[in-house]
Amino acid sequence: MSRRGFTLIELLVSVAIIGSLIAILLPSLSKARQIAIRTRCLSNIRQLEVAQVSYATSHEDLILAAGDGSEQGSWMAPLAPYGGTAAVRRCPSDTSPYYSEPLPGMDPPRLRTTSYAINNYVSPTHAPFGVEPIRKLTQVVRSSNVIHLVELAEKGSYAGSDHVHVQDFYLAVAPQITISLIDKQLPLGRHGGQAQSWDSVLNFSYLDGHAESQPIRQVYTNPTNNLFDPGLWTH
Repeated sequence: MSRRGFTLIELLVSVAIIGSLIAILLPSLSKARQIAIRTRCLSNIRQLEVAQVSYATSHEDLILAAGDGSEQGSWMAPLAPYGGTAAVRRCPSDTSPYYSEPLPGMDPPRLRTTSYAINNYVSPTHAPFGVEPIRKLTQVVRSSNVIHLVELAEKGSYAGSDHVHVQDFYLAVAPQITISLIDKQLPLGRHGGQAQSWDSVLNFSYLDGHAESQPIRQVYTNPTNNLFDPGLWTH
């Protein structure tokens, strides 16, 4: 009994159909992968924040301070006993080259150790000039509205920092460049949206222990409309 094989045209049609299905599915798969990575990163930053809350409970409500620059992420060491282990220091989408090669301008040479940084408004050692340092969680009236940890730029001068300078997000004489100034410190575009875009999504953790994935426009647009400065949230 003879068997009829596929004709060349039938094979080509089948290949074309499969190719079309792949083209349709790939964007969905890519988006699902991006969401999964963002969620893992969100879990990391939330775990660090929960560790900070636990640390404060055991240390008279103290907020951890950013270091003096001698070691990136030096503030993370005290969190280790509370769940802030080395396993959660790096966002899975952080592709900074400085995990394997020395950070530029560092003497002695150092590597990047973390994807996350402290908001300097709530670091006892790095509050902006003229701002009263926040030393304890009880000083922040609405801690659920105040950002504590952010994701850190992968390259440039902030790649090796352990805190960000929020006061440098805005230039009064040129407010239109605000988003580009933020982009120097935060990795805009990492979890959705383009770099230097107000719709760029990043993960943020808050002083009450929760964390959220949010577009930049929801957390900062100018010095009087932001979730970094606890002085704006006193009522």
